[in-house]
Amino acid sequence: MNTSRPTAKQRLLWAALIGSTVLVAAAFGYLVTTFLYAFSGGQYRMVTVVNIGALVVVALGLVVAALTWRLRSPAAAAAATVLATCAGWVAVVIVEWVLSFSLGAT
Repeated sequence: MNTSRPTAKQRLLWAALIGSTVLVAAAFGYLVTTFLYAFSGGQYRMVTVVNIGALVVVALGLVVAALTWRLRSPAAAAAATVLATCAGWVAVVIVEWVLSFSLGAT
């Protein structure tokens, strides 16, 4: 078993993988939630909620990546980031759905 620390190049590649995972998921999730909640049915009040939801998911992914990287390994950080980002978007979609009806969606 190789227990050596990753080189600077390997760390950079892992960081790029994690960053691209978070950014691609953020862009896709933002577009989906904007379409579902901010534009459909004239829910202009949901724009701020959608923006905050996207920022929360991005922050969640980056915090989970940093903590897991520090405690475990870059590979574990990448896996944890994917799971946290997916779970975050599921939670955001549910919260935004509930909020959209409380703000008057029909």
